[in-house]
Amino acid sequence: MWSWQAGEVARYLAIAVLLIAAAAVLRHGARDRERGRGLPTLPTRRYGDRTMVGSVLGWLFIAVLVLAATSVGLLWLLGWPAFPPAREFGVAQVLELLKIALAVVAGFGGVVLLAVNFRRQKVTEAEHELATAHAEREQTQGYNERFGSAAEQLAHDSAAVRLAGVYAMAGLGDDWSGQRQVCAEVLWAYLRLPVASGAGEAEVRAAVLRVLRDRLGVDRDSHWHALDFDFTGVEFVDTDFSGLRFDGTVIFDGARFSGELTSFQGTRFGGLLSCHGTTFASERTDFSGVEFRGSGRAEFVGARFEDGVLALESVDATAGTAIDFYRCAFAGTTVELATGMRYAGLVRFDRCEFTECPVTIETDRTWIEDGSLIGRVLVSDCTLEGGSLDLCGVADYGAYLRLTDTTFDTVQVVLAGTFPSGHARRMDPARNSRFVARRITLRDTDLPLPVKVLAGDAMVAPDTRSGEEWRNAE
Repeated sequence: MWSWQAGEVARYLAIAVLLIAAAAVLRHGARDRERGRGLPTLPTRRYGDRTMVGSVLGWLFIAVLVLAATSVGLLWLLGWPAFPPAREFGVAQVLELLKIALAVVAGFGGVVLLAVNFRRQKVTEAEHELATAHAEREQTQGYNERFGSAAEQLAHDSAAVRLAGVYAMAGLGDDWSGQRQVCAEVLWAYLRLPVASGAGEAEVRAAVLRVLRDRLGVDRDSHWHALDFDFTGVEFVDTDFSGLRFDGTVIFDGARFSGELTSFQGTRFGGLLSCHGTTFASERTDFSGVEFRGSGRAEFVGARFEDGVLALESVDATAGTAIDFYRCAFAGTTVELATGMRYAGLVRFDRCEFTECPVTIETDRTWIEDGSLIGRVLVSDCTLEGGSLDLCGVADYGAYLRLTDTTFDTVQVVLAGTFPSGHARRMDPARNSRFVARRITLRDTDLPLPVKVLAGDAMVAPDTRSGEEWRNAE
């Protein structure tokens, strides 16, 4: 009799607890709606269209399932308890039952509280995401407005306004990381436009190069280093790119350099330097001390070097890095090429034409003395007409020079001389097996090498002889 009564009491008590909890949640939701403080709607893609009541009821349902599963499991393992007879069921037992009921109610209340807090946390996170997205949209809108304003300034008739537009666009590139490349391309595109007439245009173009220098110094920590730069067809006069760092691709295709000095001295390239169809007409074009890192390399394809001096000395290059001159034309250009290329870099001339050019190839003694590896110079299918070729700095320091399928027409070849320090220097093939000459054509040119190796107008010089064999041939 008592067992049946106890079961009924427990069942009705559980139903009452659930009804009380549901009523409290409904009343709380209705009060919030009356006050206009309803919870914000969450994004459907993450949380669906569930309300607070639905969320709480869901957690309560889960709690009931967990409680039921736990109770059944414990009763199955421990067995059903033996209730005392009705005559022994007194006030103490009733109080114990009330304690159990209150504990159950407190547990369900805790579940409701956890459900509410969890829901509130999700709502807060959703509100934060919405606020962040809204802020980003506003920021992007502001950037777009600044971009439009700077572009309008660059297109203005007044040079002073265009000058302000240059600095405005550069400043926007500093702030707008997502479109920094676009801002930079607008500046380079301005340089590609035809030069506007009127005072101040030269200052505007100089300002574009100044903002470049301000952001690309070798020792400067700037996000601009990673950008690609396209100067296709730009006219440069007395341009200074020295001491800069380019980690991306740099394109000077079809550009023209003129004036007293074009300097890339000490510039570091981490990507491709492209000079296709570029004209170098400055009095001095200086690539001394250029550094190539990582995948850095240089391509001079169809480029023209007119008069002046081309200085390509003390290049610092990683192994396998090549500086390629392909189908380039050198007219009256003094070529100063030092083979002191660290880490075995390579300078390659292929199908190039040298007309009345004094060409000097020698080794950088400083790098030899500190143990640096020496680079290589390869000359293939080239024509040298007039001018001179100074090889006296190659011999005694292990530099690698290879001449293949090359024609010398009325060229003065110099094999002996002195370094600026006063040390004697001499190109001695008998001591330097790293000098290779194959299929060399000589016209009115004296190349004073062993007669059994080179004689007449069309000679083939083997490159496998030892020093002793060279001396015997002489």
